[in-house]
Amino acid sequence: MKIASVLFFELAAGTLAIAGYLYSLPELAIASILLGGLTALGLLFLRPAFGHAVFILYGALTAVFGLFRMPPILCAGALAAALIGWDARRIAPQVSAASLGDRRRFAIVYSLRAVALAGIGVLLVAAAGTIRISLTFGSGLGFSFAVLVLAALFLRVLRRDRNSGEAKHGEDR
Repeated sequence: MKIASVLFFELAAGTLAIAGYLYSLPELAIASILLGGLTALGLLFLRPAFGHAVFILYGALTAVFGLFRMPPILCAGALAAALIGWDARRIAPQVSAASLGDRRRFAIVYSLRAVALAGIGVLLVAAAGTIRISLTFGSGLGFSFAVLVLAALFLRVLRRDRNSGEAKHGEDR
């Protein structure tokens, strides 16, 4: 999972570096490349808590890119890749106890699911840039509340399924 984490962080750095180069901001491109190098060295050789600091740095650099009017889809893609890298780094110690074959399978399945979820998020950012909907404050607040409630219900269903799956697994022993 360490390698997957580094790869996703490097994907974020590469996206930001290419965006800086394409939009004639070499200082930001160089900062992205330096952050990518720091990330590769730090994640491989330093403590797991270094992943939190790196994620904050990627968030700050992405915010700077946003201030310079970079396309939101590039910023969202870079931040999504950094988020996946951070999460992979966070769960790496738990996965390290498994056998090599299980770790590889988990890393592949995890990466595919995370990329799919990040892709959906980036597509939503792209759609938000093209679709225009006029909302009043009240309707926007109501819509936000409805989304929050639906997300909470979705998480509740996921937790219930996971707990019932663990109970069934315990009964099979």
